[in-house]
Amino acid sequence: MTYEMKVLNGLFRPGTSLYQLQRAEAMTGVIPKLLLLYLVALISFAVSTYFGIGAETYSGTITDQTKAEFEAGKLLLFGGKLASSVLYTTLFIWLGALFFWIMLEISYIKAVIVQMFVFTVHLFEQAITVPILVFFDLNQVSNPFSFGVISQYLFKNEFWQHFFGAITLFHFLAISVLFYYLKNLSDKNKYGTLTVIVLFYLMIWMLTALMAYVEVPVIVRRVL
Repeated sequence: MTYEMKVLNGLFRPGTSLYQLQRAEAMTGVIPKLLLLYLVALISFAVSTYFGIGAETYSGTITDQTKAEFEAGKLLLFGGKLASSVLYTTLFIWLGALFFWIMLEISYIKAVIVQMFVFTVHLFEQAITVPILVFFDLNQVSNPFSFGVISQYLFKNEFWQHFFGAITLFHFLAISVLFYYLKNLSDKNKYGTLTVIVLFYLMIWMLTALMAYVEVPVIVRRVL
């Protein structure tokens, strides 16, 4: 049986998609859909960077730099964000699939397809969250869909604020989609599968928090 890659079907018709994926011996349409996800992620990162989301610490240094330095820094920051979008997409889909292939012993290409479904949930999150952050002039930690708002009252350490700010309600939806597919594609028990998925997301949240915690102005100044 040949499985035709349809990202939205994977999210809105999971039963049918899983049935076809379990019996698939060959896949078509994976590469075009994958390139589309890269493109959408690139646009999403570009838009969020244009509106200054995730670059609040750098914007606050405008009085400490000349106009030329500040503009050059903005350009460097923009380029870095675009590069990070490609890196993030690659790590999430390809490295994530490799992680599940090793830990759960499932087909690598099927793991890639499932990761594409889940990554689409993250893109939907960006499409909804970015306009809200821009309209209400909020930073990532104050994202109303995340635990960052609560963490600001519980922790003074900025790293933990960023860590909990990286955990959003959309991630629970993504974890649900991931769990639904992987527990049916793997021979491992559902608790072991869920543990592996949670471990994967813990690594994502830690990495996201670390990247947000790093002082952007210091890095940019050293480069310039």
